[in-house]
Amino acid sequence: MAGFGGPAPAPPVVSGPRRCPQCAADVPPGFRFCGVCGCRMDELSQPAIMPTGPAPMPGLGSSGSAPVAVPQPRALLTLIRPDGSEGGTHELRQGENKIGRNFGSLFETDGYLSPVHAEIVVSGTTATVRDLESLNGVFVKMTEAEELRPGQILRLGQELIRFDTIEAPEPIADGTEVMGSPNPGYWGKLTVIIGRDVDGACFPLLGDEITLGRERGEINFPDDGYVSGLHARVAARDGSVFLEDLGSSNGTFLKVQGERGLVNESFVLMGQQLFRVNLTA
Repeated sequence: MAGFGGPAPAPPVVSGPRRCPQCAADVPPGFRFCGVCGCRMDELSQPAIMPTGPAPMPGLGSSGSAPVAVPQPRALLTLIRPDGSEGGTHELRQGENKIGRNFGSLFETDGYLSPVHAEIVVSGTTATVRDLESLNGVFVKMTEAEELRPGQILRLGQELIRFDTIEAPEPIADGTEVMGSPNPGYWGKLTVIIGRDVDGACFPLLGDEITLGRERGEINFPDDGYVSGLHARVAARDGSVFLEDLGSSNGTFLKVQGERGLVNESFVLMGQQLFRVNLTA
């Protein structure tokens, strides 16, 4: 209705952009929602007061800096074929990753892998591999000389070898001495494993060190093409025994006893397959 003195004044028309109360972006008139943050706008809000400085760019915070996405570490298991080329890959997530015939096409055809064989736990750019009581074990490639413990199993080419110490013979409780072949001072032995609970040839260790290879050294494996001509050395020093790879083509591997740490580009043998572990930021 008209009031006294004439018709009622028309409501003000909002003709300019409005300021979003949530992100301070300019919203064109008639828009019910902010196009930057989605905030619901009041259609009767007043035109925005033009800022004295440059308007913030869409997507920027009040400080004028864009939010930066933090890159997540990426972990990958890559199959390495016998000729050195790369096969398939298996992505590893942060945390626990089960490995075995039940966990992906990369593993399902390897009959030497247990259904649940191992676990790789990724934490940032480091990882740990655990043997989950698999039948054939998990082996990690050596990168430097390592101390051998009694019962430790190593792998050169296709050879599985167990290290044991040889203790000096002692008389039994009634004083009778145990008979054996002459012992010139053996301090250890390497035993070839040819099956579950089945041992093959045994090599007693004498002197300060002994070398292994396909063609050279004190212990030879002439029929194994994956063993280098001179492959590895076992040495006794200061009451301990150490294993060292001698620059072999295919490396020397130690069986994981419990768990073992991994770094970027560690190599892991599981079943009959060799994998490279990549851990990158």
